[in-house]
Amino acid sequence: MNEKNSETEKTTEAAGRGALAEFREAVGKVFDSVASMAPDFSIGAEWPRHELVVEDEEYLVHVELPGFKRDEVEVSVAGRNLTVSGERKKFDPPAGARLLRSERRSGTFELSIRLPAEVDALSVIGQMHDGILEIKLPKASSRGRSIDIEETPSDAGATEVKRTSEARKKPAAEESTWEDSPVSDSGDEG
Repeated sequence: MNEKNSETEKTTEAAGRGALAEFREAVGKVFDSVASMAPDFSIGAEWPRHELVVEDEEYLVHVELPGFKRDEVEVSVAGRNLTVSGERKKFDPPAGARLLRSERRSGTFELSIRLPAEVDALSVIGQMHDGILEIKLPKASSRGRSIDIEETPSDAGATEVKRTSEARKKPAAEESTWEDSPVSDSGDEG
């Protein structure tokens, strides 16, 4: 009898797993169908697609932006961060027509790329051609440069001596005021 009970339990357990698997599959289908109808705003890493190329003197970034006009896209550079952002407006069908299906994404996007090193932000160039934005980012110069050292006249010491000599020439009442007042770097006397 124990064998029969054991077989029955196995059959019931298998049926339960089958029912549970069927339920999971049905719920998964419902979630998939609902998710496919909702707009996808989690486009972060997926869209827009891009490439980052490292060359000897510059970085080259290609960003896929089909259907965008250049005035719909903004590019900015700060330190090692390149940001490309824009907005694609939702398509509105003409009056009297209705949209049956749309797979085009709409809304705003922001793509941030951390570059391997600093770039010369004043020399960055962007071009849009056939739906591809190409951004050339010259690397910041890592070469040192020679600094010219200028000789400055030693007027500061002479001015100090002049003040001291002027203080000695002042009457005694003014002399105490002169010494008690703070001396500022601007040359103003207190």
